[in-house]
Amino acid sequence: MPSRFAGKISLAPALTANWLIIMAGVAAVAYGSAAAEAADDDNSTSEQGASKWSIIIGGGGAYMPDYEGSDDYEFQPIPFASVVYDDFVFLSGPSVGVYLLNYEGFKAGPIARYSFGRDEDDNHALEGLGEVDDSIEVGGFLKYEIGIWSAGLTVTQDVAGGHEGLLAEATTGIAVPLTENLRSSLEASASWADSNYMETYFGISPAQSARSGYDVYEADGGFKDVGVTLGLDYMFTERIGIGGRAQYKRLLGDAADSPIVDNEGSADQFLSTLFLTYRFR
Repeated sequence: MPSRFAGKISLAPALTANWLIIMAGVAAVAYGSAAAEAADDDNSTSEQGASKWSIIIGGGGAYMPDYEGSDDYEFQPIPFASVVYDDFVFLSGPSVGVYLLNYEGFKAGPIARYSFGRDEDDNHALEGLGEVDDSIEVGGFLKYEIGIWSAGLTVTQDVAGGHEGLLAEATTGIAVPLTENLRSSLEASASWADSNYMETYFGISPAQSARSGYDVYEADGGFKDVGVTLGLDYMFTERIGIGGRAQYKRLLGDAADSPIVDNEGSADQFLSTLFLTYRFR
């Protein structure tokens, strides 16, 4: 009997923010079952043709830092919805993209995503720093999959006046089926951000210094973090699955040296999630 997973599939590859990583993890377990069922449909009802639509809903929760660089953690409920048409256009959580290239393991195309900003009320360490507006990030992605291994790169630029920065993330990892219904995954990542992004989230301007009491701090562009994520996905049926992620991320460079990280938070960041998914035909 074939596995209910069909390789390592992600609808939103190489996304950086913690809540976007959660969305990608939910999509991976749910869309894995969708691809497997589609393959079964092709084999058993080829004369009718498999549906070009895949609609998935899910939800769960995440235990995550109050802000990037915080050492205070909170539980956040995470809803999820995904729509895929003909393995070409995808809407996955806050992201929408198109596979302009989808051939023999290579996938590439444009992507746009909505990214929440930061409120100074999120944590006492942010008092006096003001709010960071929400962002709309647009760019492109490239991914290659062969067997259990995959690698990807995503580059996006904020166009809505939130952080106004450029963000790039590279990932590589493996997904290993342990049983017919159980799959494990391990992924390493590294991200780079320009000075606009770094200054927005980690810098302290003279005005912010006067309000918050922090010293003025200029955060230049550079590598922002490296991380590793361990995942486990279990399919109860071809439609219902459960999955979890455990991530460790280490902030680097000017991000790690920021007063809101070095003085009030931690460069060591942890994230854990648990979620359920259901796929409609």
